[in-house]
Order: sequence, then structure tokens, then C-alpha cells
Amino acid sequence: MKLIKAAPSISFLFFLCLVASQPLYADRVDNLYSLQTLVPDTSDRTRAKTANQLLQRLLVRVSGTEAVLEKMPPDDFQKAREEGQDAEPYASYREHEHYELWRELSNAQRWVSQYSYQSTQELIENEAGEQVRAHQLELDFDPSAINNLLQRMQAPVWDASRPKTLFFIALQGRQGRYLVTPESNESLSELLVDLAEERGIPMLLPASEEQLPSSLLSDIWGGFSREILAASQTYQPDAVAIGRIYPSSGTWAVNWQLFTGLDRVASRTNAGTLGEALTTGVNFVAESLSERYASSPDQGAGVYHLAITNIRQIRHFAQLMDYLGGLSLTNSVELVRVQDDQLLLKVDLRGGMNQLRANLSLDGRLTEASFYSLQQSGDQNFGLQPQQLDQDLGTSSEEPSLFRQVDAWFEWQAN
Repeated sequence: MKLIKAAPSISFLFFLCLVASQPLYADRVDNLYSLQTLVPDTSDRTRAKTANQLLQRLLVRVSGTEAVLEKMPPDDFQKAREEGQDAEPYASYREHEHYELWRELSNAQRWVSQYSYQSTQELIENEAGEQVRAHQLELDFDPSAINNLLQRMQAPVWDASRPKTLFFIALQGRQGRYLVTPESNESLSELLVDLAEERGIPMLLPASEEQLPSSLLSDIWGGFSREILAASQTYQPDAVAIGRIYPSSGTWAVNWQLFTGLDRVASRTNAGTLGEALTTGVNFVAESLSERYASSPDQGAGVYHLAITNIRQIRHFAQLMDYLGGLSLTNSVELVRVQDDQLLLKVDLRGGMNQLRANLSLDGRLTEASFYSLQQSGDQNFGLQPQQLDQDLGTSSEEPSLFRQVDAWFEWQAN
């Protein structure tokens, strides 16, 4: 797959203006840490084996990237471990730096908080090659344990609050060109929903072409981004994925553009089937959004000082600390100083400021304020002496020079 990172265009700037003019509606992904699959029986052995398989899918979903699979143990490690600790090649790995982590990853049930079975009428093949009625196994993994595991694996962690993404897909099929909707192609639409759910992407798909501007299909085919993005605002998305799929030399040519709200990226590839074409698109969207929103240990991790304004009541302070502390991006949040309705916080981030800004933009609880505007309004006064509220909230005394070293200013949007 060829990935293209585009320079800012008029269409992209237009999209930014549209997004900035309205509140964002990021969705919280339900059951992010739960997965289901069909199994032939309810034995402990089958459940343990299935848990290992589902763990890999879960790590991709929570991290947002398939690259996390590169950190899994080798294929022969699990098989050898099942044969005993003295078996080869299991014993040969004992000196490997990731030996203990691989052992844990080969026992995924340790991270399962609960499981359940449900009978089905579907048939599945068991180990003996017999067709039996399948059971649907649901595994609920412990969120904090999985997040901690990803951190130990030096992998990203992506919050359950994720950009609501609108998919506009134009397909040239046997019946000509059309937009993929549940009305025009139910099977492809259902597949798209399943793929988005697998990757943890809150997805929007137009119900029918009748809900859309009559020119949208030709706009997508002609690459008129400005018109496409204007049409998308009915759905109030956080991101817009635009796909164009058509036959090419016995395969399907697939072009994708993703307007993330932060920038625009594009992908061009070929697929053997329409299912593969949609899969490449959803994976492209998930990987691209994860790069921008998931916390990653190698993207500017460190301690930053944030100035927060509009904290007028103790409950505002409590809400703010709960909010920031609940982000997977933050390792810790410490109150440094209080001045009037302003706070100075020291925040230890697993990712950089760009990732923090991207995550904060999803729900609008903290909006960035310019340093210049705060100076003009007289709000920038951290160099002054602490007021009584400092003692009320138990702030620590610091050297005044620290208060002038602020990395970003935000305004709290109180409920």
C-alpha cells in the first residue's frame, strides 16, 4: 500500500473551518475490551487457546495499529510452551530479553476478567474434523491490565473516546457507479460495519443516496474535496474517509483519502476482492487515526506544564483532574499552583503535545487559548504571588520562574 501525506490544501483548510465552527461529537466505543467468537466446545483448553487468539485482535484494536503484532512471541514459542518448559525450542528462548513478557502473552486468560457462552445454531468443525453446533464465547478483558500490557510492550494506547468517522465510498460495479449505502449494497455495508467494529472505529454510513446531494457521486469521482466535505457536515463527523473503488486489470483499484480534522492523508492500493478493498480502507483509517490520537511512548513523551483557565469552583477542579487523569495519554497530573481562576498543572504524558491537543479536541472539554489573548485580557499572571486559594487546594510552592514556562494554555468548559 502506498501512503501519501498531503500538504495542507484549500479543501483541508475548509474542513478545519467547518470543524472549528461546530462542537465535535467523538464517540466512546462500547465494549472496546470485549470480543466474541465461535468455538466448538466449552472446555478450558479451547477457551485458553481462543483467549490467546483474541488477545492479538484486542491488542490491535486498543493500540490502533497492527504493528503491535510484531511484538508478539514467535509462532513456535506458544506451541513449545504447551509441550513443557524443557521442550525445544521453548528452552532456547529463556535467555531472550522478552522471555518473561512472551510467557505472559502466551497465557492470555490472565487478563480475562469474565467470560460467557451462548448456544447457537451455526455449525463449526472441531479438532476431530466433525461438524458440531458452535458456542459463542465472549471474553471481557481487564482494561487497565491491557493498557498496562501495551505500555510494557512499548506500544500505543488509544482511548475509548475516538473520532466519529464518516465513510463516503464510490464504487464502479456491474451496475455502474454508485455510493455504497445499506440501501444500494447491504452486504458490503454490513461488512464495512463489522470491519470498523473490529478496529474500534465509530463509523457513520449514509443510509441511502437520497439523503445526499445529487452531485456527491460525481464529486467523489472527480476528487472535489471541498464539495464532499461540505456534504459531510450533515453528519457532524470528526473525520471523513473518502473511498473510490473501480476495476483495474483483473483487480480492484482502491483510492482513499482521510480528512482527520488535523490533516489529510491518502492511500492507493489494489485488492483482489471488494472485501479486501474495504478492509484496506478501514485499516488505513484506523492506523492513520491511531497515529494522531493514540498515546505512544516514542512521540514526545515527557513532562509538560499546562495552564488551565476558567476553574471557578472546587467541583470544576475535581472534574478537570478526573478528566485529565482518565486519559490513557497521561501517566500523572500534578497541581503546581493556583491563581484566581487559573491552574498550573504538571502533566506527565506518554505522547507529545500534538497528541494531547488531538485528543482534547474530540469532546471540547478543554479548548486551547492563545497566550497572546490571555496576556491582552490580563489573565496571564502566574508570576504573581499565590492567593488564598493556593492554600485551600494545597498547592506546593515553586520558584516563580517555573510559572512562566508554560507549554500550552487551555480553557476549561465547565458543565
